[in-house]
Amino acid sequence: MSDPVPEGAYPKDLETWGVTKSGLKIFLRPIKPDDGTIYKAFLQSLSDLSVYQKFFRHVRFSDDFVGRLADVDYVHRMVILALTAEEGEEKILGMARYSLDRDEGMAEAAFAVRDDYQNRGIGRELLFHLTKAARKRGLKGFTAQVMVDNRSMLHLFRLFEGKEFKIKRRMEAGIFYLEMEFL
Repeated sequence: MSDPVPEGAYPKDLETWGVTKSGLKIFLRPIKPDDGTIYKAFLQSLSDLSVYQKFFRHVRFSDDFVGRLADVDYVHRMVILALTAEEGEEKILGMARYSLDRDEGMAEAAFAVRDDYQNRGIGRELLFHLTKAARKRGLKGFTAQVMVDNRSMLHLFRLFEGKEFKIKRRMEAGIFYLEMEFL
């Protein structure tokens, strides 16, 4: 796998506007080093259920923990944010991230959308944009772990099956282990 983008260089080419299936206009862009405050506010806005579905445990969002989540190099670790501006201030509505497994060329993907904005197409836009970024960086696909009761996330991945990637599924102890190879 080649690194077509210099590690650590902010990829301005990944900034774009999108419109969700519900007509919501969002700005999609990679996370920036100074996004810590709004990223922490986003994570703290998630319900206990959303946090549990994302992290598989309850989490306290300390500055150190949020800093580790936001630490990206834009090649091996990427976070894409879906933002809107309210009263002139950016607000994160959702996030998609991948973390590369160098040996396999596959990256573990994870997503979260604010509870009050779920089922409005933000996850679909994030997955499309994260897939585009991953392809551009030479990745082969994504892996993901999804709880069997997280129907929204499973539905989202099925929307892309056969179009963007093929999916291999394995279920164990109430968790789907997905391998999504790009087509």
